[in-house]
Parts: sequence; C-alpha cells; structure tokens
Amino acid sequence: MVTKCRLARSSPDERRDHIIAVAAAAFADEGYGATSMSTIATRLGGSKATLYKYFPSKELLFEAVMQQRCQRVLAPLRDLRSNGSDDLETLLAGFGARFLTKIYESSALDVHRLIQSEGGRFPELAEAFFRAGPNNVVEELRATLERFVASGQIVCEDLHLAAGQFLGMLRGDRHLRFTAGLLPAPDLQEIERHAAHAARIFVRGVLPR
Repeated sequence: MVTKCRLARSSPDERRDHIIAVAAAAFADEGYGATSMSTIATRLGGSKATLYKYFPSKELLFEAVMQQRCQRVLAPLRDLRSNGSDDLETLLAGFGARFLTKIYESSALDVHRLIQSEGGRFPELAEAFFRAGPNNVVEELRATLERFVASGQIVCEDLHLAAGQFLGMLRGDRHLRFTAGLLPAPDLQEIERHAAHAARIFVRGVLPR
C-alpha cells in the first residue's frame, strides 16, 4: 500500500491512477455493494476528502476502473478498423487471437465476475462496463465489416448483430467454463486455433451466394 506521505508527493495523474488501482482491488475483493468510499479511503491510507476530490461518487470511481481495465483490452484491437487488408478471414483471426488473449487475463476475469455477481442489483455497473468496453469492441468490428460490405466481398444486412455474434463465437463455451473456474486459461496455440476457426466459420456465413 502506498502511504499517505508518498501519495502527497505524487503528481495528480499518479494519484488518480493509484486510487483507481486500489479501488479495483477493493471491488474485486469485497464486491461493489460492500465496498464504500470509506473502505477505499482506508486502503489508500488517506482521507475521504482526498478521494472525493478526484471522484465525487463511488459510481464515477467504478466507471473509471472500468474505463482503465477495458482500455487495456481495447488497446491491441485499435488497429482493426485502420488495417487495409482485403483478407477478412485473416484479419478477424488476428483480431480474435488478440481479443481472447486479453479476456483470459486475470484482471479481465475479475471484471467479468464482478459484473456477473453485482450487475443484477446495480444495473449502473453493467452500463458502465458496456460503455467502457463491449460497445467499443462491437463498433470496431462493425466498422470493419462495413468496409467489406461496401467493397462487395461480403453480404450482411445487420452489421451490429453480426459483430456481436462473432464475439460470441470467439468466447464460446470455453470462456464460459473458464469464468466458472472449471478450466484454466488456454495457451497461445489454443487461442490462435480457436480464433482462426471462428473467423473461418463466420466469413463463410457472410460470403455472397
């Protein structure tokens, strides 16, 4: 834990990042409902006044946690829309492997379990999560597919639906069992095989007939 004295010597950005990291650990350990701003302030070793200076509410702090965690997942996927490749299957297979690598990380698992356990009682959590992560991934895919529709390489009437379905194919039963604690995270070879298989099936389904 970073001491109050050390925090005082940090820059505002460093303090904010540290607050987010401490809050993320608290939410993961204790759940959203059981975690109060007082709890987080105690973990920080500072006062609630300092905490509220950066985040006026627990809801805003949780959204900042979601934004930071989801950005780590999104960062390796940002080049999809700008990639000029005309090979959709290879493009999606590469995207899928990067996406799966990220969602099998322990920090992503913490987020998933938190949303699953607390989202029903606190809908604002799920909303913050989808704004920060899944909505952006779907849009990145949708825009990429739109380019291939425009060039006539694929046919698809509902690109948003198709993007969501491809993500579902990537996660599949394997990721469900992982989040339930029944299976370990797959290795890179298995991830690449899974992503390539999903891309192949998906592309064949949207080719012109």
